[in-house]
Amino acid sequence: MSEAAILNRILNFVQRCGWIDYDDFSLKLAKEISSLRPRNPAELNEIISGFRTSFFALNKVSRKTFFDNFPASDVLETILKERVVEPLIFHDVFKETTTVSVEEGKSLVGLLQHIEERTIQDALQDSLRDLNATNQTERKHDSVLEVSDREHPSLVINGITRSFSLVVKGYNSVSGKTVTLKDVMHQIIRAYNRTQPDYILLVLAKYPEDSLISEYVQYGKSINNEYLVILCDPVNLARFLRARKII
Repeated sequence: MSEAAILNRILNFVQRCGWIDYDDFSLKLAKEISSLRPRNPAELNEIISGFRTSFFALNKVSRKTFFDNFPASDVLETILKERVVEPLIFHDVFKETTTVSVEEGKSLVGLLQHIEERTIQDALQDSLRDLNATNQTERKHDSVLEVSDREHPSLVINGITRSFSLVVKGYNSVSGKTVTLKDVMHQIIRAYNRTQPDYILLVLAKYPEDSLISEYVQYGKSINNEYLVILCDPVNLARFLRARKII
């Protein structure tokens, strides 16, 4: 449905400017925008800048002029209104996790206390790189800012491009026996505000406090995305790290 709405806006814009819609330019651009689902003008401009077409040359108009007058806010609003984020679980993204049984994962949880947070972050990023889901930038720090600012991984899941940020809490990063809202909420909010991803992968080497899940779901609902946080508990983390031959 969003593709039709986007197409309508592009066609109206092209006609209003007196350009000819060579080679179904508007339809193809609408399909591209609908598929990639940009979240801001910069991402939309990137799509238009890289879109292969003879439209601009034949109409003797530059891409910059086109974009400067393009109804970007209307198109982005259309995408935002129709964005439907479905619930995902950790192994929907990191499928290799399923190659290790739950029973084996449980037996490996005790080893997580010896794994540094940086090692977990690197394993996650390496897995995403294997899926061509992120860039090759090496990090020098372990902060959520470093992960979400310098790398913004995205994957096609169920035919839709979804974006992610990572929040990782190693065993020694949490002083208590369980992970509480206080331990992670500032990082979740910061990660979301920085890049506004479809999902935040919350990866924990200690078990979460019973109330944590309901609390981050409430935060997700407050930003109109109750499925924002994908939890990876210690069992699934151990399964993932065994699959990556880290433990």
